Amino acid sequence: MGPRSRVMIVDDDLALARMLRILFQSEGFDVVMAHDGQQALDRLDNGIPDLVVLDLQMPVLDGRGFFREFRRRGYTAPVLLLSAYNSEGAQIELGAEASFGKPCDPEAVLQLAHNLIDHANA
Repeated sequence: MGPRSRVMIVDDDLALARMLRILFQSEGFDVVMAHDGQQALDRLDNGIPDLVVLDLQMPVLDGRGFFREFRRRGYTAPVLLLSAYNSEGAQIELGAEASFGKPCDPEAVLQLAHNLIDHANA
């Protein structure tokens, strides 16, 4: 088995972020947490994730701002948008790889995450 995949969870909903962290860790992922887009950008210095799970509505720097800066820096890791507000529209607008509405089914998010990482590494 190769190195563990790293997932960055960027969400200001602490309960949801904690649930997602536990879910991904239970599947053997390394998890990096950030609660706004600026904090997430700062944490990229510690290593580039294989997948970003990104909320759109956040303080300081929102998901759209993070996504644009992430891509501007040349990072190509897939991004899974999570939002209660038109996540599909945002996916199309930004060119993100996938989206999920909130509330989300954790198992479905996990399955999609596996698929995105496998596809990116294929």
